[in-house]
Amino acid sequence: MTQSGPPDPLAAFTVELEEIRAKAAEAQEKLRSAVATVQSPDGAVSVTIGPSGVLQDLRFGPRAYERPPQALSGLVMQLIGRAQQKVSAEVADVFGGLVGENSAARELLDEFLPAPDPGDGTPPADGDPFAPPQGAEKRPPRPPAPPHRPPPSPQQPPHGPPQRRPRPAPEEDDGESNPW
Repeated sequence: MTQSGPPDPLAAFTVELEEIRAKAAEAQEKLRSAVATVQSPDGAVSVTIGPSGVLQDLRFGPRAYERPPQALSGLVMQLIGRAQQKVSAEVADVFGGLVGENSAARELLDEFLPAPDPGDGTPPADGDPFAPPQGAEKRPPRPPAPPHRPPPSPQQPPHGPPQRRPRPAPEEDDGESNPW
């Protein structure tokens, strides 16, 4: 008959350590693959953000070129912000699974993540999705371009053979200088 003694603390620790390693490997893979792609409602612009919040891809559809540059840049920035929020939430969920949803580490992480968009991600109903955000600095309109004028033609040289400059008179050689 064998005696059953208290559980081996080292064995229990080893099992727990393996579980932590497996969770960490899974979290690492999820973090590597955390990307978000957001597209404008009309398909004019699409952005993809990677796990660190870096822009990985930016694509313009045919409708993008119908918009003024300032409105297009505003839309791009809006979409980048929305994609960054999505990736941040995904990364926070992975991190929360490791440290616990209500831990101090998770609270600290949440302080640095972008705030969620109060809207549902759709453009304002009263305006164009390409319009710059409200309160954006208004720029004065550009002055009209000056009329196109052909460049002035080069001045014509006077008729006749070109005039040569007179040569300086040769200096007298007293025989003492060496030309080499």
